[in-house]
Amino acid sequence: MAGQPPGLGIASSTVSVSVERVPRSGAVELVEALQRWAPPHCYVGGLHAGDVGWFLRLDDDVVDGAMHVVRDRGEVVAVAIAEPPEVLRPLVRPDKMHDFDVAHGLMELVDAIPAGSQAYSDATSGSAFRSLLSSSGWQLDPDPWVALYRPLTEADGEYVDPWSNTLESTQDVADRVAVQRSAFKGSTFTVDRWHQMAAGPGFDPAYEYLRRDKDGRPVAAATGWSAGAGKCAILEPVGTHPDHTGAGHGKAVSLAVIAALARGGASGVTVYTPVSNTAAVRTYESCGLRQVETTHAMTRPVT
Repeated sequence: MAGQPPGLGIASSTVSVSVERVPRSGAVELVEALQRWAPPHCYVGGLHAGDVGWFLRLDDDVVDGAMHVVRDRGEVVAVAIAEPPEVLRPLVRPDKMHDFDVAHGLMELVDAIPAGSQAYSDATSGSAFRSLLSSSGWQLDPDPWVALYRPLTEADGEYVDPWSNTLESTQDVADRVAVQRSAFKGSTFTVDRWHQMAAGPGFDPAYEYLRRDKDGRPVAAATGWSAGAGKCAILEPVGTHPDHTGAGHGKAVSLAVIAALARGGASGVTVYTPVSNTAAVRTYESCGLRQVETTHAMTRPVT
């Protein structure tokens, strides 16, 4: 598979199933598929349309080689993002979750991960793909993540934080990026990458908020992603400037985005975070989200 140009079909081990790379220009197909497959009135249990939207902030040399669809007789039956360096994030169409032909198609992406390196995949528990990973020597990642969820109603849209607002100027964008870079060590977010994200499918400026303190300093930011009316949204990412933690800024900006999502018709909101990130868990719980699931990715040990 290495060296294949973007968009080229890759024959799988089965006649009807094929795997294709998808360039940035084709990302709308991934987003639309994930939106269709999202169950109504249920928390998010895997790859979300917003995960694709957030991924699109990255440059073309990363994006165009990382997004894939699996097709069965031409229909999209699975979506996968191969995040650098060695993380595979798939979602299989619900009615194909136990289809081993589709799972074998995804295994082609696993086989393309460089041998000897550690790799991870958040393959859905109980799926045929997770079974194949297990049979291939993959094992449970010892570091679990927790899903937190809050159902939403129209009343939740009434919340207003006067210090949290959507981005209305180039300075707002620059400040939103600065908060992200300060909040996450090693962040590669830039103004150009924000614009790449904002130009992608699934992004809605109504769900992008920046919070300033009483002196006008940018202190926190959050982005929401909808899967459509009546379906669950996600928050990805939420960050607070390290000089302003502990003052409730992360909670306030998160609630502002949650309210905007409620006004947009989202049935709920889900956030995933490592169990070990206790500060983040406390913040989300203070926003009315509750822990609903603990998940473990699969990992391929270093050989």
